[in-house]
Amino acid sequence: MRIERDQLIAGLPAREVRRFMRESAGFIIRPRTVTEVLGLQENQALRLLRALEREGLIAAQQDFWEATEHGHALTMATAAAPLRRATAERLTEQVIQRAHEINRKDDLAFRVRWLALFGSCMDGVERPNDVDIACSLKTRFDGEEQRILEDERRVARGRFTNSSEWAAWPKFEILKKLKAGSHRLSIQEFDAPALQQFRHRFIFTDDVSE
Repeated sequence: MRIERDQLIAGLPAREVRRFMRESAGFIIRPRTVTEVLGLQENQALRLLRALEREGLIAAQQDFWEATEHGHALTMATAAAPLRRATAERLTEQVIQRAHEINRKDDLAFRVRWLALFGSCMDGVERPNDVDIACSLKTRFDGEEQRILEDERRVARGRFTNSSEWAAWPKFEILKKLKAGSHRLSIQEFDAPALQQFRHRFIFTDDVSE
């Protein structure tokens, strides 16, 4: 998915809306979320959420909103020029290296089970917009030992905006480490059945047996 540099979404620059979705997709979204991310007043925040709902980027629940599939797609949108093939290959190798590093660190609560390339890079496009990688994570330990480690990771993180972010952090931390801040990388967690919907190629598998 691409966005133009001068494109507007719900009356705001598309890149600002993309930034908001990147920071809030996967969590409960309320007006306070907009205020914290974009600095809008609460009444402005509520109007924006309703506009984003009309755009199909978020869906209303009981007293909050959640990102839709279209909203998640926007988080991966790019306004940059297409990548060179060599750059895409370098980014892929860097993700593989980070997966190895993550799996060597016993203080992290999750391991990387596998990584799979899909999308335009998998299809052999010469100038892909970004690098799409599916991943599967697994707990490092079982039972109480895993619970303690996850709580330690939350303490190390410190402040959270809501309970959903608090609950998801030990796993979300791994996704952030894999991505390493690159806007040209799209890293999504998939289970095996969902992955079968896409042409893909495994590029990394954990060398520790289940």
